[in-house]
Amino acid sequence: MANRFLKWLYPGIGIKRWVVVITLGFVLSNAAAGFGILGYLNTNLEMRVRLFGFALGLFILAGFALVTGVYRLMKSIEGLLQRRGERKTLVEIAYERRYLEHGWRVVCFGGGTGISTLLKGLKTYTANLTAVVSVADDGGSSGRLRQELDMLPPGDIRKCLIALSDDAPLMAELLSYRFDEDEIEGHSMGNLVLTALTRITGDFGEAVRQANQLFSVRGKVLPATLDRIFLVANHPDGTTTIGQKAISQSAKAIATVELKPNPGPAAEDILQAVAEADMVVIGPGSLYTSVIPNLLIGGIPEALRRSEALKVYVANIWATEGETRGYDLKAHLEALERHAGGRVFDYVLVNNGTIPRDKRAALEADGASLIIYRRQDFPDGSTYKFISKDVVDRAAVLRHSPERLARELAEILREYKTW
Repeated sequence: MANRFLKWLYPGIGIKRWVVVITLGFVLSNAAAGFGILGYLNTNLEMRVRLFGFALGLFILAGFALVTGVYRLMKSIEGLLQRRGERKTLVEIAYERRYLEHGWRVVCFGGGTGISTLLKGLKTYTANLTAVVSVADDGGSSGRLRQELDMLPPGDIRKCLIALSDDAPLMAELLSYRFDEDEIEGHSMGNLVLTALTRITGDFGEAVRQANQLFSVRGKVLPATLDRIFLVANHPDGTTTIGQKAISQSAKAIATVELKPNPGPAAEDILQAVAEADMVVIGPGSLYTSVIPNLLIGGIPEALRRSEALKVYVANIWATEGETRGYDLKAHLEALERHAGGRVFDYVLVNNGTIPRDKRAALEADGASLIIYRRQDFPDGSTYKFISKDVVDRAAVLRHSPERLARELAEILREYKTW
């Protein structure tokens, strides 16, 4: 501990001089207090005036030294932080960290772009985030690494690490950078880092834990399972499609999906996070390939039903993929209940924001359908609490706005959570 403190006094850091000035300020203030006491005790009026005047002068010097030293020390520390890419003031950093450390405990289930979008917004409200990420991906760089190196797919994990990283924007660019040379063509730096950590630690779960620290993650990212599984879709005509990529590209209707081989029970840290959560968020994301796979892991649906957390399903903005083409909100909810063995959440957040007419027309012409809440779709009523809010990203209307989505979830928690 002492060695760690002494390192702050190394030459060239710009800290030592201001520590000396602050120390001098305390010495002068003590001396001023001493002269003030002597003046109070002295019975000679002339000497008393001199002593009080001397004490006042020392107090002024002490105040100047303390104010200057503290101010310059803070500026020096800010300068050090900015060298590593932090663009906030020291006061902002201290307040933000302190505020976020006492934020709500939120657990998010999902995969793909949906969960990373959600996390980007939520990390401005709390540092007590747990992202449980599907590991059924078998496409792109993740699929190649999975096949060639017999490891779990790192892609969705990487996206969540980037979304929650406290480091500079350059770190996000670095981890997202994709190579285009020879054998590593198409691989992102983040995927390769996770691959290297897996080789070093000998375990993908440990690699992810180390990555949480390495990338200064606000919260933690956990793989939904450490078993090497594949997603299998069962179609109404009796056929099957194997693999997340193939399922997402298929236009065939899906009856059910399952994980093969059947994974073991959920890890204890996932179950504990759910049990202790103030809020659990499911989605957004591709229904059958990102959201439902998490609910197929033993113990998770049961843990969700037991949890006293406020549980929210974030509906997608659009039904676009072949797997859910033509699905309305009710069809999404029925599919979730079918795979989770019943209801696992109480609230449904649905977008009601306006989509620019030209963009909406283009998407609908391509077969996409807007997911909205309509009372007539539930003629017998519903046990869910539907909340319609404007959460769409105006620049990318297929997706949620991270800021709007997080803000509405925070409002839901404030309004409906019983503490």
